[in-house]
Amino acid sequence: MISPDRKKRRSGKSRAAVVAVLLMALVLTAAGCARSQQDGDGNGDSDPLRGLTLEQKVGQLFLVGFEGTAVTPELQQLFTAVHPGGVILFGRNIEGEAQLERLIQDLQGLARADSGLPLFIAVDQEGGEVVRIGWLGDGTPQGQVESAAQAYDLALARGRGLSGLGINLNLAPVLDMGQPGDFLTRYGRTFPGSTRQVGELGASVISGQRDGGVFSSAKHFPGYGGITYDPENERLAVLPGLPVITQFQAAAEAGPEFVMTANVIYEDIDPELPFTLSPTCISYLRTNLGGDYLVVSDDLATAVLKQAYGLEGTVTRAAQAGVDVLLVAGHEAGDAQAAFTALAAAVRSGTISEDEIDRRVSGILQLKEELSP
Repeated sequence: MISPDRKKRRSGKSRAAVVAVLLMALVLTAAGCARSQQDGDGNGDSDPLRGLTLEQKVGQLFLVGFEGTAVTPELQQLFTAVHPGGVILFGRNIEGEAQLERLIQDLQGLARADSGLPLFIAVDQEGGEVVRIGWLGDGTPQGQVESAAQAYDLALARGRGLSGLGINLNLAPVLDMGQPGDFLTRYGRTFPGSTRQVGELGASVISGQRDGGVFSSAKHFPGYGGITYDPENERLAVLPGLPVITQFQAAAEAGPEFVMTANVIYEDIDPELPFTLSPTCISYLRTNLGGDYLVVSDDLATAVLKQAYGLEGTVTRAAQAGVDVLLVAGHEAGDAQAAFTALAAAVRSGTISEDEIDRRVSGILQLKEELSP
């Protein structure tokens, strides 16, 4: 969960400025810093990257899914091989409250033993039909939220419930402008009203979740609205124009810690690549959405993306485009390992510079400083 004395976002500094300071410190101390935590020369505390190996730094960029409801030898091996910076929990991982608390404690233990760093523990807990933890009483879908006060109260209760279990990141709110009959509105996942109202409701959710003890991810920038089929399993989504984004801009005033991108080709900005994989699109996001946040992908291991680009190509393209955190949901065995191997190889070959990886990991570590020990 978010440490109580750090719930309020830092003022007067952007993450970009802090990262610049961290990287300057890295340059000044590189000659004396150990590349591994095990060196024991006393420099680890002054190194902004905590003496991480290249593999551990690459691993920090991954938010991965896995099978099972308890730590197994296979899951231990995954942590040893991938060094993930975070995990995402699905219904397949959750049986009950005591089991979930134990699982999260054990996952954090694996991460601490591997890198000395805490994990982002993420879920999709949007309310209504899209919830992973049913006993929290989170039955109101976004489509039925009527006021900013209601949005805040629901999010505050949700945040408290999630943080009490050890979850520190909720991949919500959904800020896409839904259209009648599309795959989002069918499940009540979009807020009602104008872009101004959606932005206000989203900002209230972000504030409520933070006050409840969890980070938020506004999603799915710039929007899946109008897509009537399943863009993860049926076919790659292609839209002629960019959706309106003013609701994202309004919600960003509340300071979400993450912004999740949509895996859609918007022909007006890049007719060749999905938003998540396009440097032009990620630049558009950062230029038009002010704030201090990490960019996280939607799932990079979908059937549609694998067919179009291959898992390795998808992950490498997303990293090259400028995505900070790479979500690999792990619905198929071996996905997380294959994605990590591909990205690590790209860094070793110079396709992606290690300096760029350092910059992104520095931003991740800065946010993790806000997590309780």
